[in-house]
Amino acid sequence: MASYKPKDSAVERFESRRLLKSVVESSDYSEQIQQIVARMEELDVEGLYFQISSIDGRVLGKLVMRDYVEDVAHAGVRLFHGAVSAVGVQGETIGFANEAEEGLVIPDPETFQVLPWEPRLARVWCNWYHEGTGELLDQDLRGNLMRQEALLEQETGLRVMTGIEPEMMWLKQPENKGDMPTHTTDSFAMYHVAQFHELEKVFLDVVAYGRAMGLKLSHGDHEDASQIEFNQEPSTPLRFADDFVTYRQICRVVARQHGLIASFMPKPFAGVSGNGHHHHVSLVDADGRNKTHGDLMGRSQLSQIALWFAGGLLEHADALTLVGCPSVNSYKRFWDVGFWAPFMKKFGWQNRTVTLRVPAAGRFEIRQFDSSCNPYLTLAGVTAAALDGISRQIDPGQPHEADGSLSTEVAREDRIPLSLQEAIDSFVADPLMKEAFGPVLHDTFLGIRRDELIRYSGQVTPWEIETYLTRTP
Repeated sequence: MASYKPKDSAVERFESRRLLKSVVESSDYSEQIQQIVARMEELDVEGLYFQISSIDGRVLGKLVMRDYVEDVAHAGVRLFHGAVSAVGVQGETIGFANEAEEGLVIPDPETFQVLPWEPRLARVWCNWYHEGTGELLDQDLRGNLMRQEALLEQETGLRVMTGIEPEMMWLKQPENKGDMPTHTTDSFAMYHVAQFHELEKVFLDVVAYGRAMGLKLSHGDHEDASQIEFNQEPSTPLRFADDFVTYRQICRVVARQHGLIASFMPKPFAGVSGNGHHHHVSLVDADGRNKTHGDLMGRSQLSQIALWFAGGLLEHADALTLVGCPSVNSYKRFWDVGFWAPFMKKFGWQNRTVTLRVPAAGRFEIRQFDSSCNPYLTLAGVTAAALDGISRQIDPGQPHEADGSLSTEVAREDRIPLSLQEAIDSFVADPLMKEAFGPVLHDTFLGIRRDELIRYSGQVTPWEIETYLTRTP
């Protein structure tokens, strides 16, 4: 089996970044920032985006011009605490008062990259600190994920190793305002190379930009109408999340250059497969040895600790569904039965019809998550579930061998939530979620989900007009 050795200790990484003062007063940090500025001067890079992620996965930040990068990197970019949230139906920022203070955004120097589509600009991922206490803010998604990785390593000596399948669609712009986008390739053409040919110029640009930004894109395929998936080499959660969101940004830029839409909407069309973001996860030690691999369960070749890992993922599957399927549209994937969006809450060897598949010896595939998810949140939740499963030695039960996707008419305890409201209720009922995300991030994420459900519930859809407009008498 492939061995993926973590680049550093999660505990040491978190401790070195936990306090603002320890970062900006570090001689190593100052030297790294000076190297960034020198690199910008050498390449004639004019400005640097200081980036963070919003709770809904949008990339936020400010642009700092080269002559000011060194000073700002130590003083911090100021951002309103509620910047990662959204404005609710009542007109106030969800989770934060409009008069709330600002936090300080500080670069993580190792993430510096020049933008290949605009080489006069660069970007760096950042962490976000409370100006008063100097601690990482609860709503700093990178900091929260670092914390979860550190807790798992501290308690078990293990790290999660992950890769996510980024299913998404390349769509043609509609000719008329208000019309639906149209497909670029045919449906029901799984793995058909001829469909790849239609989008070669597009994905080759994605690959070229990705390589220039340090992404390790390994392989891709065409799975359904307009759908291209390009996978990256597995890594530890924070590093993978940074690269994964970078991949999404690249897709958006390339789509604009080709006059297309890069859609990460979970279910844009009925009768066509939706866009899943299947999370492949395993556990490794400090030397990169896969501790998920063992001699249990026949061909599954799972270890005892892997079964506890699976137990944690299934124990918290209902709550994690809201994290990995956060939008109203997410749940359309499950109701359009037969298009590879499983809802049966079981694990099974190479069984695509359950939420937790063992696709090959030594790893799990979490299959309910979709393309509207934020990987900083999903990977934090998965890491917390791993630690809980191992700590409590949770039994996942026996592998499920039958087809679990034939009907949504299954007992509630055997399936994940099938609506946003069910998922919200499950998230609220699971105390691990508040531990995994902290009270501010937890409540803000929950508030955004509730706000979206309220907004959606008041909409009148074309289906309702078609069905009810002249139905009576």
